[in-house]
Amino acid sequence: MPSSIKSSSAPSLRANSTLRAMRKTALYSVVGLGLVVSGCSSTSSSSSYAGATVGTAAVNQSEARQNVKEARRNVVSAKADLKKLERKIARAERRLKRKRLSEKRREALEAELKSNTGEIRGAKRAIRRAERRLARAERREDRADRSLAKAQQRKAEAARRFAEQERRRQQEDARAELELDQDQPRSRFGLFRSSDPALENVRDYEARIDNAFPVVAVPIEKMDKRFLRQEVRYRTSHKPGTIVVDTGARHLYLVQPGGKAIRYGIGVGKAGFAWSGSAHIGWKQQWPKWTPPEEMIQRRPELRKWSADNGGMQGGPSNPLGARALYLMKDGKDTLYRLHGTPQWNSIGTAASSGCIRLINQDVIDLYKRVPQGTKVVVI
Repeated sequence: MPSSIKSSSAPSLRANSTLRAMRKTALYSVVGLGLVVSGCSSTSSSSSYAGATVGTAAVNQSEARQNVKEARRNVVSAKADLKKLERKIARAERRLKRKRLSEKRREALEAELKSNTGEIRGAKRAIRRAERRLARAERREDRADRSLAKAQQRKAEAARRFAEQERRRQQEDARAELELDQDQPRSRFGLFRSSDPALENVRDYEARIDNAFPVVAVPIEKMDKRFLRQEVRYRTSHKPGTIVVDTGARHLYLVQPGGKAIRYGIGVGKAGFAWSGSAHIGWKQQWPKWTPPEEMIQRRPELRKWSADNGGMQGGPSNPLGARALYLMKDGKDTLYRLHGTPQWNSIGTAASSGCIRLINQDVIDLYKRVPQGTKVVVI
């Protein structure tokens, strides 16, 4: 073969080889994806990837239990038939022992006794068959129970992996937002005078990661400066360390020594749901679980999925209680009211909650660190 032909065909052969390899890889990818999909959604208990789904396994378990019940009934029925035949034989034997018995009647009883004796053997075989069927049904029931347990375990593991992936995605989004926020010019700080007490905490409203959960940045340029955290002069008869919630002014004050207080902007309860009085912080929780009370579920039936019976809503960025919750107790009882966080910064300064006092997530994190359990809370 001429060298010119060899040199011109070699690249073509290599290209064809590469194309075949790419096609083979694509085919394997499609087949692999098909196996994954069939494993995740298979309705067959013999799936080679992940077995039956929880729904299919539950159906198989139900059928297996029904089969066991039926097999047990068959065993009971076969044993009852045997006892019936045994009673007939005993009755025939008693009648044959009578002295006054005609020859014809005796022959009839002997024939009946012989027939029942033959049926006894058949009844015993029927019992053995029924017991074998019952044993097989019970083994199938055990396999169905194990299959359901494995399916439930796989489902829980898949849910855990999904939650972990969602948490990582939220973290990545928060980091990206944090990097974007850090890259932006600080011209918005020009909204504050150098002597403005709100300026001291402005940077604290940027995005962050808190306990593996993202806390989004607050657009402080869109907020009323009165509702940003700041130290102010505050005259009160309450001791330092007391929390005073002024629902009318939409402010929460953490009383400090020397006639001062740290002031936070808050959102308060809607008309008809507002609460006032004195209580204390019974316990505190980071990224708390939310369980809507039954009264709220009656008003909003769509919240039933987060009821106490259903385990509530786990903590996270979408949880209505936000990054922290301080639970208010009075006379040893839960008041069902909380000081809690919210990512809805635009609800601060309004009457938007169902009676609880909400703060920006960054503010409730700050308050959580400053106050211990047992702190007195006065709502006016």
